[in-house]
Amino acid sequence: MNKRRTVVSAVVGALGLGLVTVFGIPAAQAAREDCGDLPNPPAKPVQEAQNEENPNIQNDYDEVVEEDTRPGVVYLAVIGGDTPKPNKCGLNPSNPPAEWTGWGGPLDGDNVTIGEGAGTRNEIVIGGVYFKRGIGTHAPARLVYDLTGGDYRKFEAYVGMSDEKDPAECGHGGSSEFIFNVDGKEMFASGVLMGTEGGMNVDPVKVEFEIPAGARELEIVITDGGDGNGCDHSTIGDAKLLTAAALSVDPAGKLTTTWGTLKAR
Repeated sequence: MNKRRTVVSAVVGALGLGLVTVFGIPAAQAAREDCGDLPNPPAKPVQEAQNEENPNIQNDYDEVVEEDTRPGVVYLAVIGGDTPKPNKCGLNPSNPPAEWTGWGGPLDGDNVTIGEGAGTRNEIVIGGVYFKRGIGTHAPARLVYDLTGGDYRKFEAYVGMSDEKDPAECGHGGSSEFIFNVDGKEMFASGVLMGTEGGMNVDPVKVEFEIPAGARELEIVITDGGDGNGCDHSTIGDAKLLTAAALSVDPAGKLTTTWGTLKAR
């Protein structure tokens, strides 16, 4: 639990490709605004905590994960992206939109949570950490991404429950499990995560794994936590695919503010 998170170790590639166009993915990656405006003014706006974030205050935060603007970084999107070739916003799912969320759909915006349905989406905070990029949905959900449009080498993200339900709603801010498969093979399973435990926010869980050469499909399965409660506002922060170009940049020397680390405010 808290208090805990300082820096997640960076992975530095040694492929030496530099800032070039790789497999059709632009060398100059885009910013969050390339996904368009948020679908609505957030119903529960994020707020920076004065000191340490408080699990009794919804959507307050004391740490931030900025977007990663390295060349060769492709964010997962749901609305503003494209598939199988990503655009500047990112890569959209290839499966039917009806499968993307179990409630509050259809999804209508990027980098927002499920909220209470259309018109109530919020920005993404997991365990007191504010993510500038990410995906929000409601379990059960399934998102499938076509990987044939780029030579992706690695996947990274953080998973957990949206702070928009912590702590009182449903007793613990909801619960879900996040499972990541590549071409039918399980690469990562989070186990059941809750919004709060013992009165404290549950930290976002880091997900990272290598993408096998020639991979065709990334599947994200989000299941209900199994407790029979609602509030399963499942969120995936900073969900991104990395190409060789991204891994060739030294994050410590060149991207100290944009590498996907948890930074103390």
